[in-house]
Amino acid sequence: MAKVWFVRRNGGQWVAPGGAPAYDLPLARIQFPLDLGTHRRLDDERPLPVPEIPAEPVDSLLRVMVEVGESDIRDRTLSGFEPGIYDSGLSPAAAAQRLSKLSP
Repeated sequence: MAKVWFVRRNGGQWVAPGGAPAYDLPLARIQFPLDLGTHRRLDDERPLPVPEIPAEPVDSLLRVMVEVGESDIRDRTLSGFEPGIYDSGLSPAAAAQRLSKLSP
């Protein structure tokens, strides 16, 4: 399952208030709604889960990062993806709206 993190800046780090991903879904289901592509891989940035900071409203957060694991890319339709962190390019509010429309 790919982890979708909604994050904001705290100093020089992207932090995830509340310490948990906003969504945990198969990459195949979120690739197109979140406009993910292999060109959006981040090499030097990753979300830092911070459970000590209370969760914040989605519209107060700044960026969507998707954590892709080894098990997410076993599906041959997802060729080109590698384990790592990807940037969606959508705002957290827009991403949450799109993901809320996915069927369970």
